[in-house]
Amino acid sequence: MPLATVLLRYWNEHGSKIPSSVQANIALGLWTEFWGEATVAELPIRRQEEFVQSLRERGYKNSYISRVLSVGRAAINRAWKRGEITSAPFIMNVSDRSDKKQPYRLNKTEMQRFLRKVQDWPHVFVFSMIMLNTLSRPEAALDLSPAQVRLDDQHIHLNPKGRKQTKKYRPIVPITDTLLPFVSATDVERFVLWNGKPIKSVKKTFALAVKAAGLPKEITPYSLRHTMAMELRKAGVPAWEVEGLLGHRRPGVTETYAEFSPDYLSKGREAIDDYFKGLGVAYKVPDLGCVTGACQRPKMEKSAAADLSTLSRDRMVGVTGIEPVTPTMST
Repeated sequence: MPLATVLLRYWNEHGSKIPSSVQANIALGLWTEFWGEATVAELPIRRQEEFVQSLRERGYKNSYISRVLSVGRAAINRAWKRGEITSAPFIMNVSDRSDKKQPYRLNKTEMQRFLRKVQDWPHVFVFSMIMLNTLSRPEAALDLSPAQVRLDDQHIHLNPKGRKQTKKYRPIVPITDTLLPFVSATDVERFVLWNGKPIKSVKKTFALAVKAAGLPKEITPYSLRHTMAMELRKAGVPAWEVEGLLGHRRPGVTETYAEFSPDYLSKGREAIDDYFKGLGVAYKVPDLGCVTGACQRPKMEKSAAADLSTLSRDRMVGVTGIEPVTPTMST
């Protein structure tokens, strides 16, 4: 049977009636234009690859090409299921991975600028420090509570008790010296708070901080995770340690007792602390007394050489949900 007949029948009996009929019409037109008078039996993989290449040359991305292929595939499979053709040939697909943007990774100067400016939004500052020191995903950083912090063993269980692990695995990670002052509070519901309450997202305020720092808009919360993974590899941290911090599990590896080892992810922990020392950015943990959101923006340290690991621990207490500079700023 001519392929054009199959495609036209699909359009008349089904494609024209679906919500995405406009897109289906365009896709069927692309199929008809390329294949002409070919029959359903004349769809070899090599010719399909030429079809794909022709679409790429017209400027279509892989994600769109995949949708075009799926429409033709649906038309052919429908004809086969209805007994209009004796067999349905294999229709290839293309991956849309190449269309995805590569994650933005901050260089040293960009990270310095970001950390100086993000302190104007203390709850986002705390969120950022948790992500940078644990390499966690944003959701895990926002969920983090005192119940997950083991100060005696210097570990953080990124997966809260009772929460089922998913494919986005939340590992057990060591507490760096840099992060310790941020997670020492025991009388708060979460470590990232806004007006004393947990929040679900910091995307909007994070974007404000990035813009205020004069940095590219491509920087997102995930950029912090990707930046630190890159920095750890540059510092020579073993790949398996970086994978462990990221929550990329290897078959046969268990954390049941590993966390009690003195050198558990130690190279990663040391590299993170060294990274912050090398930044030389002055900052301090927001005052625990501000968890209600009632106090003013914290004052910054004057010494440009000061860094978190050298500031007095008795002055570095807790974390807050301090109100941003203007009350209208959204999280």
